[in-house]
Amino acid sequence: MVIVIGGRAFSEPLRTWATNELRGYHGPVAEMPHYRTIAAPLQVDSRSPFWQAKRETISALDLPEFAQDSVGEELPIRFSVGKIQNLLSGRDSRDLLKLQLPGAAELARVMSYERQSHQVVVEAIYWAVHPSDLQDILEQVRNRLLQFVAELRSTMEPGEQQPTVGQVHQAVQNIRITVGDDSPVTINAPVSYARQGSRVSIPTISRFLWRLPR
Repeated sequence: MVIVIGGRAFSEPLRTWATNELRGYHGPVAEMPHYRTIAAPLQVDSRSPFWQAKRETISALDLPEFAQDSVGEELPIRFSVGKIQNLLSGRDSRDLLKLQLPGAAELARVMSYERQSHQVVVEAIYWAVHPSDLQDILEQVRNRLLQFVAELRSTMEPGEQQPTVGQVHQAVQNIRITVGDDSPVTINAPVSYARQGSRVSIPTISRFLWRLPR
């Protein structure tokens, strides 16, 4: 519904934000909202003839030198909200998720080679992500949607069924959706057009707007 509103009210940033949340972020990290970057420790599974270690936390300095500048403990989550929900579905809140690093297999081979004198084999390297961090991303999205609905409803007169472009404009400016560089999502409707009271005609808008309790 937000995608439809953004399109009919000339708010490309609003529509882009909603589309990216539904489909996932595939552009540069700078275009992602700040709430989609989480802190996640680097961990490895390794073994030797004498021991086996699982979920050993390491520093970025333990990685091969060529990867130290590009991999750290900040992890951008590019998945769609649907995939995030699927990752969390049925999972124990204490069970950490393992998200592989880019080129994880190659990194593991290089790290094993560097440790061959100690007969250490690195089997896997990954970010250990707590489910609550992914849940927080979903909450951030939900909260912004709820705030948008509440702001839009507050600008409409009693009995109005369809918002005007100007009302959508005002609602969007009152919510806090930012991209990676903290730039706010704004609506680009011409002021003169908004003042004419042109309405955003959406067949199911009333059901969308009035879900929240008064």
